[in-house]
Amino acid sequence: MRLTNGVYILKIGSMQRQAHFKFLRTAGVCVFTSALAASLSSCGDENSVSSLYNKITGKEEAPAAPEPVLTEKPAAASAQQKDLFRYLLFSVADEVRRQADQPIWIETVRDMRNKIEAYYNEEKANRNSLSEEDIVRLGLLLGDATRDLAAYEKARGFYETAQKDWEALPEEQRKSVSGRRLSSAIANSMGYLCLVQRKMSDAIPYYEKALQIDRALYDELAPADEAPLPVGDGLSEDLAKAAEDVLSSYRCLGDAQFFADDPEIARDTYSQGQALATRMNNLTPDIALQYVRLLSALGNLENSVGNPKKALAAWVEAAKRADALRRMGPPVGVQLQTVRYLRELEQSIKTVHDKLVRDAREEEKEPAPQPEATPAPAA
Repeated sequence: MRLTNGVYILKIGSMQRQAHFKFLRTAGVCVFTSALAASLSSCGDENSVSSLYNKITGKEEAPAAPEPVLTEKPAAASAQQKDLFRYLLFSVADEVRRQADQPIWIETVRDMRNKIEAYYNEEKANRNSLSEEDIVRLGLLLGDATRDLAAYEKARGFYETAQKDWEALPEEQRKSVSGRRLSSAIANSMGYLCLVQRKMSDAIPYYEKALQIDRALYDELAPADEAPLPVGDGLSEDLAKAAEDVLSSYRCLGDAQFFADDPEIARDTYSQGQALATRMNNLTPDIALQYVRLLSALGNLENSVGNPKKALAAWVEAAKRADALRRMGPPVGVQLQTVRYLRELEQSIKTVHDKLVRDAREEEKEPAPQPEATPAPAA
């Protein structure tokens, strides 16, 4: 047996050390980002769960001065202030929520979740600041954070409420790009909730629904005739997000099928996602990360069913793409996930590569079978 990946195996150790140094730098940025999210969970007093929004928009009254002074009426919130608030509420909070598996973060995540739940209840009652779609998104975020804290039944309640709130949206909103993407996200979260509870037969229909929505949306936005994605400015934000979502959905459905002990169907699902990814010539960091995750999952499947060479090929390709992504200098969230996947891929590649080398050496030690003597022809 000839191993063609030996050179890459030697290079990946050096690559990993470089990734580690970059991880330390990006981790510092992540700490700052997480501090913003911590402020979301702790700012304001007990009498006003929306005081953060009031501070950002200028609605909160100024503190009393020692002497009476004339104050101007607070200006209305600008578009930039509203965007900052939504960023704090959704993006940063979601990044902190993902740290729930780290013991040092659990109390921070729990406190953040509780404060957002109070804000969520106030918004549902009064509709002060958020749109109807944002209410659905906030319920989905609460469900995810609650699920990550292992409160599964309460998480299911948030998801079911988010689904009902989505169904109550006007038809035009439900059929919009953002509305359909939101429906897919709810189905995906429900699928993952079933997955972590090891209810594979329940998880698969949710993942199938998410994939159906994401693939239809991608097909509508992508060029016709299976042409590759446009390059540069031709790749719209909606199309980039649709490409990311559809690759994620192929992987999630394949995972559920694999965990349900159906590797053949799972392999087909992964392969469909891989075929789609190879037609994309403009892999943004988020799309590239989803492709790395899909290839990694395919390698896991092949290794588990006794195909180490195929597993090695998938993992090496995933590692090469992860290394290229790391060199692109992606956003902090993608960077941290990329470094983690590189670390896992390095170990998987080394383990399987070493096993194949040992097996090849054992084969060489075995004596070749001697041909049986041919009897002489009868006289």
